[in-house]
Amino acid sequence: MIFQRSVLHEQMGVAIGIFLTLLTITSVLFLVKGLRAAALGSIGVDAVAQLLAISTLKYLPLLIVATISVAIVVTLSRLYQESEMVVWQTSGVSALGVLRPVAMLVLPMFVFLLFLNSMLAPWTSQQLATYRNQSGIAELNLIKSGEFRDSSGGNRVFFIEQIDKTSPPVFKNIFVAQKGKGGETTLVLAKYATLRNTHDNRPFMVLDEGVQYQDNVKDQILQSMRYGQYGFSIDEFTKIKTDDLAKTPTEQIATQALIEQNDKSAWSELYRRFSDAFMIVPMALFAVVLSYVRPRSARTWGVLMAVVLFAVYVNLIKLGESRIDQGRWSILQSVLLIHGGTTAIAILGLWYRAHAWRLPVLSLLLRNPR
Repeated sequence: MIFQRSVLHEQMGVAIGIFLTLLTITSVLFLVKGLRAAALGSIGVDAVAQLLAISTLKYLPLLIVATISVAIVVTLSRLYQESEMVVWQTSGVSALGVLRPVAMLVLPMFVFLLFLNSMLAPWTSQQLATYRNQSGIAELNLIKSGEFRDSSGGNRVFFIEQIDKTSPPVFKNIFVAQKGKGGETTLVLAKYATLRNTHDNRPFMVLDEGVQYQDNVKDQILQSMRYGQYGFSIDEFTKIKTDDLAKTPTEQIATQALIEQNDKSAWSELYRRFSDAFMIVPMALFAVVLSYVRPRSARTWGVLMAVVLFAVYVNLIKLGESRIDQGRWSILQSVLLIHGGTTAIAILGLWYRAHAWRLPVLSLLLRNPR
């Protein structure tokens, strides 16, 4: 009991320190990315803080799994390195006695991760889609009647002769010019335009009764096209498919609604949400295996191997997700192959550590002929 309590408290203390470190690094990376996007005009400046918080929440499950795995390795390897584990074992603690305090930390986190992935994941995806696409509305709000306004570093120029403040607003006599990466210039003229939203809340304009000109200076080609209706996104010229307006991405759908659907994309998203939570169990078992070190050895190897296994595991989960989405595997096959396989390997490693297992063939080869 004393052993379990001491190991659990030390694991929690180490986990808090590691989590705060990873959270700080992740927040700084997202902050730099958000400020860069705001400088380029991709998002509004006022949305950087909200986007930072929501992006961090989206990747919170992976941060927790990485934190718990490294914390277990650091804590248990210290016990072995300082020979404290030898003292506990002479007191009656078995080689696998560390599993109980590890389980006391991992199982509650597994339940918490299930909640995060089932309830919080679709909400964060919806909010990210909303904030990332608010730039279109922000740019339109900057436009005044009869005034040229540029955005995205001068690569786009807007002009609207008249704006009717209706719901939704109606734009009249629109002129939009955009310079492409290859040096081509695209001009779009229209008599009328209205605002609409796609399935992921991306604002775009529906231009009516207009013409489009595309001038490629490099090839000296001028193309023109008349249209009845034309979909114009704030970020780029695109044609929005009508069926996309009624379709919601699976990552933004609630878990209960995904269960009721019977298609490959829904099963793939369900598998991902379950995998992001369940992966903490095999990773904890691997951490126990990697925590064994000799008293005079460094603990860095175990931490590095835990990070490598975490990266490999994440990519295996993505592999299973893509196979389900392609219809090549069922969700049961992916769970058995990916999670069942990694869990079996981790249990085999635990058995090896506990029983000093050696292959009989290897023992015969290494036996002294004398």
